[in-house]
Amino acid sequence: MNLFAGQRVFVTGATGLLGSGVCRRLLEEGAEVVGLARSAARATDLAARGVTIVPGDLSRPDDTASGDTLEEAVRGSRVVIHCAGVMGPDFEKPRSHFRAVNVEGTRRVAEAALAAGVERFVYVSTAWVYGFDAGPGTTELSDRHPSGDPYCDTKLETENLVRGLIEQRGLPAVIVQPTEVYGPGDRSWTLTPLRMIKSGRMMLPDGGKGVIQPIYVDDAVEGILAAARRGTVGQAYLLCGSVVVSCSDFFGRYAEMVGGGRMPSVPKRLAEAMAVALTGLGRATRRPALLTRTAVRGICLQATYDGGKARQDLGFEPEVDLAAGMRAVQRWLEETGEPK
Repeated sequence: MNLFAGQRVFVTGATGLLGSGVCRRLLEEGAEVVGLARSAARATDLAARGVTIVPGDLSRPDDTASGDTLEEAVRGSRVVIHCAGVMGPDFEKPRSHFRAVNVEGTRRVAEAALAAGVERFVYVSTAWVYGFDAGPGTTELSDRHPSGDPYCDTKLETENLVRGLIEQRGLPAVIVQPTEVYGPGDRSWTLTPLRMIKSGRMMLPDGGKGVIQPIYVDDAVEGILAAARRGTVGQAYLLCGSVVVSCSDFFGRYAEMVGGGRMPSVPKRLAEAMAVALTGLGRATRRPALLTRTAVRGICLQATYDGGKARQDLGFEPEVDLAAGMRAVQRWLEETGEPK
């Protein structure tokens, strides 16, 4: 049975990497898709495909260009897929902004979903809620705890909020926790490192000995939809790639794409000290820091993730291996002329 055919589905973060992918796949399945986006101008392609765009900013309560409330925008939807969120760290935005969007924004979307009586609410979180000290074989039963990063900590707080609404208000929610998402259109794990490598600014803390279990963007989208179809209310599902590689291997593949850019090794403690200094410089000059403490900790992470629960409950199995994903990134670069 197709959960989405002929049904209204509300998607937040519609112009983001995952949100836009979810919108396109829902259209292919015959859904009536309504997308919340901060900028209608950035959503012109989705609108041309048939997505109804509702302009709105989750950092400001009930902000929509049409004057409609969020509750009115969600009304009539069978499913809500909540992809919106602010990533970081962003030197221009205080921790309060992360809370306003990631926590309080989610609260408003969830309240609207409850008022609309939706059948399923999918919250897109992150595997980093398990912390930067997570180790091999991390599962959904592993300890979740704050890490000091505004993005990770507010995503964890939001997970706890969603779990509370499930227990106390009957929110029919499922949580998905993707690992590092990469692929065409991605900035965090694709375009930004490619640009840094090409310009000679990329460093590898501890020689890139940390590991990464990346998931290709199309696989992450399929995992989100699988959770909407078959996920058990109240459960969380790790969405991870099938291969674990060192960060030096992962970024080394990008280096080959841009002509073998050099990536010097820097001891972790020195890299963290440099990141703190560069972040302070970024605040002073209002320019993004070339290196952040979160990036250093992420590259040094030794966690691996067990996707067995998603495989068993959702029937989810990533289909795009790392080699195929990198070939897709290479084609995207050739088509767009990136990195510029």
